[in-house]
Amino acid sequence: MTGTDTGIARRYVPHVFALVLLLSATSGSVDAVAYARFGVFVANQTGNLVIVVLSVLEDNRDRQFEASLISLVMFTAAVFAAVYLRRMLARRMDGLRVRYIMLSIECTLIIIVALGIVLLGTASVTLGSIALLAASQGVQAVVLTRVAGLLVSTVVINVALVQAARAWSEGLRVAGFIALATPLGYLIGVSLALIPLNTLPALALCGAVCTALVALLIVRQAWRSEMEFD
Repeated sequence: MTGTDTGIARRYVPHVFALVLLLSATSGSVDAVAYARFGVFVANQTGNLVIVVLSVLEDNRDRQFEASLISLVMFTAAVFAAVYLRRMLARRMDGLRVRYIMLSIECTLIIIVALGIVLLGTASVTLGSIALLAASQGVQAVVLTRVAGLLVSTVVINVALVQAARAWSEGLRVAGFIALATPLGYLIGVSLALIPLNTLPALALCGAVCTALVALLIVRQAWRSEMEFD
């Protein structure tokens, strides 16, 4: 079985690239929808941290502070919960099956928000939507963190850009190719969200739901085929 410069079998590279791309697209979609509808990010938490700290220092507890705080707290709580869940499940089953279960949780959270917006309207589910979307991204952040020694992030592009630049400078073309899937996927996800936001706002999260479900199917196939790309 021929390997690559990441240590992944060559025939698994398309699966890994597609998985990183789709998960990053999911983050891009939910971030775009959350920012456009609620004025807050749910995947990239740096801005939320800045807003929360500035609001506390300036003693300004406005709506923006409340939304950013909920997003930051829920994302952090979900990360800790997902790490614990992943370790617990890993004692009983293989890694791909664990990822399948965690991605199922993420998909469920996004679908709940999408249905809530469609049935009840944005205004009625604002804080709940922020909380659940942030939690979904906290779970996703733990689903895929390392592939064959390559550090992977699908919820923020900073790490991915550094990884891509470093890999290409060292002649690791496949590793750089996989790392670039994060910013590319995020861009695709934002685009998928903006189209319905401008035409059919109630369906804005459809892109996130679709990319998350396709990622889930890829993990399911990898699990059933006993692929190894860790």
